[in-house]
Amino acid sequence: MSEQAVVGVLGAGRAGTAFARVMLRVGIDVDLCSTRPPRALQHHLKIYAPGALAVWPEQVGVRTAQQGSGIVILAVPQEELDEVDPEWLNIPGTESLILVDATNTWHDEELPSWLQAAIDEQLPSSYGIAGRFGRTRVVKALNHISHHDIESFANPDLPLDQRRAVALAGDDADARGHVMSLLAQMGFDPVSLGGLAAGQPIEPGGPLFDRPLRREEILRFAR
Repeated sequence: MSEQAVVGVLGAGRAGTAFARVMLRVGIDVDLCSTRPPRALQHHLKIYAPGALAVWPEQVGVRTAQQGSGIVILAVPQEELDEVDPEWLNIPGTESLILVDATNTWHDEELPSWLQAAIDEQLPSSYGIAGRFGRTRVVKALNHISHHDIESFANPDLPLDQRRAVALAGDDADARGHVMSLLAQMGFDPVSLGGLAAGQPIEPGGPLFDRPLRREEILRFAR
């Protein structure tokens, strides 16, 4: 992935801005959007993600498709996902975008009915995300490391085998490869678990959730 490629982030909360800060410090341009108009979001980003560009939600997919990374990180609380229009990520005339699902399901949240239906069937929550955003290639990643830890553990100066390992899962092998490249550039050691069904260990309550991990610990759960 080009060092100047734009990565979009849907959600400007604690997780979204933490992802942005890590990417910005390794030279990746970041577009951030939220429910606030860009002008209102600019001051927030000057404090929490200086260097990120505030854009309209309708722009986030277009710009990353045009600039070459084709990656958008979904960092919106799951109870607010009905506010995210799937059409924002449907860019005619381009390859389908990669949507990194960095969201988690918490028991105290009232979820959208389409997402709750997937969870009621005991499916990984990313199945619901993939169904909702069906014109994207969904990869589950960045959800199992706390936003408090993401900056302190991301270290691109270390050899891969000395970095914190992070897991990802997705049905599209090419999309997984692009996300692995992004995670490595950010300063992690990315490890593929396999398809979306293999992502359950990195969900809340799973054996890989919110733990400092090495590659061999993740590989035990790979399919």
